[in-house]
Amino acid sequence: MTMFKTHLVLALLFITVSPSPGQTNQITKKPAASITGTYKYVLNTIEVLEMPDHKVRISFSGFWPNDRKKVETRNVGAFDEVVKLEGRTATVKLQFGDDPCILKFAFQLGKVTVEKDDIGSCGFGFNVEADGTYRKVSSDPPSLPPPQ
Repeated sequence: MTMFKTHLVLALLFITVSPSPGQTNQITKKPAASITGTYKYVLNTIEVLEMPDHKVRISFSGFWPNDRKKVETRNVGAFDEVVKLEGRTATVKLQFGDDPCILKFAFQLGKVTVEKDDIGSCGFGFNVEADGTYRKVSSDPPSLPPPQ
């Protein structure tokens, strides 16, 4: 390649990548997707509402079907808590008995993974568990009753 062609190629590269006057070469970050919405896992539902001051309201409804003598009943468990949101993680601490039940919520794009510590009982009905990977089924803010 001749010297003229080399300089021409470099000049074109410079023009292509150089910002216009008044602009910078900064890459703008896309805002993180909202975690507000409704999430489902089997029969369980988690409703999430982002709030000001890095807080989040998490409302959980869990069920375990129970067929006995041709009558279906359901064991249930629920909570509705406002907790601190750290990045895309929230921790709910429920006190039922001597040891607290600690649930960690890790929000990702289109889902939330819930893990329970192995210590305390959450006080839910028999076989009702909150842990699992929940799929986001709606991004609409849930219509939750006023917090108590």
